[in-house]
Amino acid sequence: MPVQNVKAIEVRLSTGHVCVRRIMAAQEPSPPSSLEGNKPGFPKKILANKLEDKHLCNSCQKILRRPFQAQCGHRFCSYCFNKTVSSGPQKCNACIKEDIFEDPTSILKQGCAFPDNAARREVEALAAVCPNEGCTWKGNIKEYELNHEGKCEFMIIPCPSCKELIRFNEQERHNERECPERTLNCKYCKEPFHFKNIKAHDEICPKYPMICEGCAKKKIPREKYVDHIKFCSKFRAPCRFHVVGCDMSVEKEKIHDHERACSYEHLNLLLHYIMGLKVNLEALQPQSLELASHKVHELHQSLRDLEVKLGQLSAQTPPAQGACGPAPGPAPCPAPLPTSFTPVLPSAVGAALELQLHGEKTKVAELSRRCQDLELKVGTFENIVCVLNREVERSSTTLDASNRQHRLDQDKIESLSNKVRQLERTVGLKDLTIAEMEGRIREMSAATYDGVFVWRISDFTKKRQDAIAGRAPAMFSPAFYTSKYGYKMCLRIYLNGDGTGRGSHLSLFFVVMRGQSDALLKWPFNQKVTLMLLDQNNCASTSSMPSVPMSLPPPSSVRSAR
Repeated sequence: MPVQNVKAIEVRLSTGHVCVRRIMAAQEPSPPSSLEGNKPGFPKKILANKLEDKHLCNSCQKILRRPFQAQCGHRFCSYCFNKTVSSGPQKCNACIKEDIFEDPTSILKQGCAFPDNAARREVEALAAVCPNEGCTWKGNIKEYELNHEGKCEFMIIPCPSCKELIRFNEQERHNERECPERTLNCKYCKEPFHFKNIKAHDEICPKYPMICEGCAKKKIPREKYVDHIKFCSKFRAPCRFHVVGCDMSVEKEKIHDHERACSYEHLNLLLHYIMGLKVNLEALQPQSLELASHKVHELHQSLRDLEVKLGQLSAQTPPAQGACGPAPGPAPCPAPLPTSFTPVLPSAVGAALELQLHGEKTKVAELSRRCQDLELKVGTFENIVCVLNREVERSSTTLDASNRQHRLDQDKIESLSNKVRQLERTVGLKDLTIAEMEGRIREMSAATYDGVFVWRISDFTKKRQDAIAGRAPAMFSPAFYTSKYGYKMCLRIYLNGDGTGRGSHLSLFFVVMRGQSDALLKWPFNQKVTLMLLDQNNCASTSSMPSVPMSLPPPSSVRSAR
């Protein structure tokens, strides 16, 4: 024992109780460990016996856990006391409630309380049961705290992820199969993701297996699917003439066969397409004619310039000497060299050629523009096909997720069915127990404790017919007693007789049964027994059997006297 404790005991013997309080108030108790001080009291429903007020904490109103006793005499859990005085000295609510408040005795503060080990041992020795439904554990409170509290497989705890209340023994299954917030590793790419994001992950998983629509090859990773369909000979691709209206999708290896077989249809589609282009070109004719007239005007201007130059050259040339001689008068000269020419024919031909050339250039430009438009359309259609493929993949992944969810639902239904069957068995056992209790109650209500028993047999005719037929040859009466703690007895009757009296007599037996007070009684049984048969049609006339004195040993088993 420490020295300071010895001094405290000496002072207590010499100075009395008041000084003891001061010393105990001055002595600082050792603080409870983390195991002892971090929990409030035990719940009341763990007690197997009747609850007493002295075992309750005056703060949390639960069963004391590591009790501390204040100097006012009231007990608190270690956790509750430290929590109460953590913000400074407090008045004792129990003293105020009991109207025994005494200052400063009823002031709770640090150092004014001590561990009440006597109360602790008394509380820990109390019989306890597990409060969790379905658990059959029994023991005392000390064993409950050390070995069962917080470890019971039937206790209800919240899931740390989704906060759903589950049983402790179902935590692993819930975390693996039911929790919507559980983390899974993708079985294809091994990347972690939340269960609620399983559909989104399947849509972007690069390792997700896909099925080729052409060769039906399975388990093609998404990242290699595009490369596969480029070289897959069974993959169905649109016909090359789809830009002009062919809507057939053909396997790559059968493209040439399709083109040979449908060449006539393809030519018709091309004809309609070219006719459409012609209509579009005719819609652009006014602009082309304006441009052509401008070119013709330029050609005419060039021709006029050439005529002027030719005229200048002819003016500078000397006149030619003719063969005719001089004449007495002015002789007419030959026709002069033409200084100009009529450009009608050459101008018309050049204009026609220029117009035809310009028309061909215009057609080429228009065809180029149309080719560009068609290339844009092809790109658009390819994008549409990609989108449709993604939609098909998304639908497939959704179907897979639905199938997985269906399997999970089936497992859950099976688990619930097992629980229902278990509950039905429990209800059956309860019904059997209730039936047994009702039988005991009927037996206790029919029992007498004065040694006199009147046995009234109802529906006698039917029961006698059952006895004659052998279905129920014997009947036992409810038990009765000679006194409250006396001999236990009953009657056994054979309505069709027993032994030598079978078929002609009614046999009645007196039975001494094993009772709870046999150890207190005198043996052998030596009492006078009177058996009487009462005629209910005429109660005044009774037929009685002679009294039979009996001496029976203690009933090691059921004994009877006829």
